[in-house]
Amino acid sequence: MTKKDWIFTLGLFGLAFISRIIPHYPNFTAVGAIAVAGAMVYKKWEPAFLATFLSLFVSDLIINNFLMKEFFDGFVWITPGAAFIYFPFFLSIILSRVLRQNHSRLVNWLAASVGSSLLFFLISNYGVWLGSQMYPQNFSGLLACYAAAIPFAISQFFGTLVYGGLILWSFSVIERRIPDAV
Repeated sequence: MTKKDWIFTLGLFGLAFISRIIPHYPNFTAVGAIAVAGAMVYKKWEPAFLATFLSLFVSDLIINNFLMKEFFDGFVWITPGAAFIYFPFFLSIILSRVLRQNHSRLVNWLAASVGSSLLFFLISNYGVWLGSQMYPQNFSGLLACYAAAIPFAISQFFGTLVYGGLILWSFSVIERRIPDAV
């Protein structure tokens, strides 16, 4: 990675980290946008992975051990159910890399944002249902879990769109001013 790649990656990390730490509407964060837009703008996929997963891990440490410590016994290194949270973002990066080769950046971004949000909704809420005593462990319980999560999915989708638009706009400005930026 070039110096400019590192700077942009640190900026993406900071945006995702801050969007999770500050008070926000549930799931309206920049993490999905970092996965989608980062995968679309970088020449290589590694910076998108780095910014996405480092921001998730570090912000989870802060959230679990300082902001919401009353819900845990002792220091928490890995968020319970982390695989169901992290894996959809991994798939989102891959999806965005595949889609970036097909159409205009706008069409790719919209398609990847929809796909990313849908992946996150399906996988993360399957994990909620699987590890929950709140929902019966049958098909109707799974459907109830998904139904309850619809407002969070909508918020996550709009967070991905808003923050993704900001990231892509920032990238286009940087790209015009410094052509070999990322």
